[in-house]
Amino acid sequence: MLKSGNTWMIIIPGFLMIFLFIGGWLYITGEETIDHEDLQEHVQMNADMEGEQLDAEWNWTELPDEELEGEDYMGIVAYENGDVLAGDEFAEHELQLYQDDEVIHETEATVVDEGLIFEFPNRLETNDVYGYEGSISVQLPEAADEAEVHYLHTWMNHAGQGGEDPTFADPPFPGMDDYDNFWWVESETAE
Repeated sequence: MLKSGNTWMIIIPGFLMIFLFIGGWLYITGEETIDHEDLQEHVQMNADMEGEQLDAEWNWTELPDEELEGEDYMGIVAYENGDVLAGDEFAEHELQLYQDDEVIHETEATVVDEGLIFEFPNRLETNDVYGYEGSISVQLPEAADEAEVHYLHTWMNHAGQGGEDPTFADPPFPGMDDYDNFWWVESETAE
């Protein structure tokens, strides 16, 4: 049937198919996925203060394997010699969300007693992913010598965080008493 000189024509493609199957299986099963709790380790956040101008940006280096839904929040607190400055002392404030270097969402902050709170979407809509990359630009009060940026990420639909604390130390989340673990906070200080 097969001549001894043609045996390699069956053996080599057979080994190649086995190698490709094993390599593909190892690639697929070895791929790491992250969930929303682990996303905190994959967020790059940077805040820079120059004079009265505060600029901050964030970027997720990985997308979570789970569904994107809910709202995210950025809180800004300014200090003068360790004392919190009032939120109504901030002049201009804007948040922008990006996808592929294009602005897909813009909003201004809500002024609270101790700073500013930005609320923005965290969702997948058609071909746009909201919330994974963005920046804020804030005109700080003249007396500010330090500022903190706090990023509150959630992964469940809710009726808003409901609090007025821009550090999100203990956001109340009205109506979510039965849910314990659906948010985390990342913070950055600029001087």
